[in-house]
Amino acid sequence: MKVETSRALFLAVLLAVRCMGFGQNKAGAGGSFDPAPWLEDFQQLLSELSSHYANLDWAIEERRMDLPHLREQTEIKLRAQTNEEEARRVLRQFLDSFGDGHLEIRWPRPQEAPSPSVQGKDLCNALGYNTRLSPGLDFSSLPGFTALDNQDSKLFFAGLLRLNNGKSIGILRIGLFSETAYPEACRQALRQLGFANETHCSDDCRNKVELAAANLLTAALVRQADTLRKAGATAVAVDITSNGGGSDWMEAPPRALSSVPLHDLRFAFVRHQHWSDELQDRLRQVQADLDERSPLEGTLKQAAATLQKAIAESKVHCDRGDAWQTGKLHCPLLVKDLLYTSGILEYATPGSLDALESKTAVFHPSRYAYQERANQGPLSVIVDRNTWSAAEYSAVLLQDNHAATIIGELTGGAGCGYTNGGIPTKLKNSGAYVKMPDCARFRAGGSNEVNGITLDILVPWAEPDTTYQRVRKLQSALEAHGRRE
Repeated sequence: MKVETSRALFLAVLLAVRCMGFGQNKAGAGGSFDPAPWLEDFQQLLSELSSHYANLDWAIEERRMDLPHLREQTEIKLRAQTNEEEARRVLRQFLDSFGDGHLEIRWPRPQEAPSPSVQGKDLCNALGYNTRLSPGLDFSSLPGFTALDNQDSKLFFAGLLRLNNGKSIGILRIGLFSETAYPEACRQALRQLGFANETHCSDDCRNKVELAAANLLTAALVRQADTLRKAGATAVAVDITSNGGGSDWMEAPPRALSSVPLHDLRFAFVRHQHWSDELQDRLRQVQADLDERSPLEGTLKQAAATLQKAIAESKVHCDRGDAWQTGKLHCPLLVKDLLYTSGILEYATPGSLDALESKTAVFHPSRYAYQERANQGPLSVIVDRNTWSAAEYSAVLLQDNHAATIIGELTGGAGCGYTNGGIPTKLKNSGAYVKMPDCARFRAGGSNEVNGITLDILVPWAEPDTTYQRVRKLQSALEAHGRRE
């Protein structure tokens, strides 16, 4: 009660100050900067974090962050600022202190001119298939490297790296786990769907193009891996350095490249109406299949029961606002141990759920076309500090299933992100948009994926290393790993 009274009094004082004529983001009376609106925005930000920031527990329990001290110091800094840019920097530093790659703030920009019409413009570009890819590691500087020159190389760069022991490693580059990063896949999808001459694409068309592009990408990846093995590669190393993440397509590549079936990670979601609505939509899909008396009735009943329990849990009230005064959490915001990243099931054989309209609600990877193949040979994944989000998930999924060796350096640490766009958060005075994760993924050992990936083999890269030094150190690590196998 005391905490709430203090907060109400604080906000009342801020309101009174604002009514005296101070500007919102500009200088106030006498030309001085008015921090009051920024302090009010900060209080709103604290409230939003308390209500739906999925990794607040992690920040306190694993990072041992002193939230009361952080709050107090941020308020002091905001009061001391003299202009808007400095106040923005204080709020950005506050969020950066959480060390969460998915916790960010974006400031409003001047209104831009409307996007040009699709008419007369490349349809794939208009649909957003124009993301620029990072080149990753430059193996071309190594004398023992030969790049593949084939049609699939337009999508995924690949080549053979001959080691000093005479063996060859296949290098396969994935620049981003997002369909929109590959315009060529979009153009292939349009031709495959018969949309090549279209100048307009409805929502249904967009979804069909996205899925077709994703499946074309998966098939191209598998072909490149097979080509490398046929060319003499004794193992394949997938380079996902400087890979910032992507879309749900992240679920297909690791399953298609793995020699063992992959069981998914535990998934947690925040107690919030956003998730109540999301889960209710999934339940409607499952119940529609149950009404059709599907032969998979047992699986569907299990899915419905799990979703009903999850919906009930999502509606449990959890007031954690006093964490900024006490540094303690009195209730868990996350609902754990009900779902997997893949949905209701942690694993399903490819094609086994095709008869269900609700197949993606039950096991989301079933949306994509991929095959599981045993005995594909050793697999490694190369990561670095700029490997984030969906890229981290793909590496973790392989590592936790003992399906690949992770080589490189500790990844960025972004974990789970935003479900269906996430929960909108706009600060009242500054107009800033704050993005915060509404879910978390938990590894086989119980740790939060946002911690980043611990390496199986550490490559001693240093900040001043040249591109040649980076690939040379990696080559040495691959050779050492090969000797131990």
